[in-house]
Amino acid sequence: LTLLAFLSLWTWKLLEPVPVPEEITSRMSLEMKFVAAKSLHACGYGFLTLLAVTLPLPNYWRWFLAGLLALHGVATEVGQTFVPGRFGSARDVYIDWAGVALAVLVWQAWRYLASRCSN
Repeated sequence: LTLLAFLSLWTWKLLEPVPVPEEITSRMSLEMKFVAAKSLHACGYGFLTLLAVTLPLPNYWRWFLAGLLALHGVATEVGQTFVPGRFGSARDVYIDWAGVALAVLVWQAWRYLASRCSN
């Protein structure tokens, strides 16, 4: 349920015309807005992926959910093309995928270290 709640909130914010209130962004430079937005893309997908892969499920379901999150990144960028004032970006998809990939690498490293420590 936690994963679904965060995924729903993330989807809503990605498809909203103004995802961050103007009161917050008005004091930021253009460069700072760019860095913050792209960092949020990677961290958001990384967080969701870590939530997904740590669920008590068989590994094939964890991989399926990680793949689903990668597809979600594509779907939300396509969806943004239909939102006034927003546009989809292939660069953002790559950033989303980087967040998913980094989370998968962290998960795999964690599993590897856990197996080495238990032996």
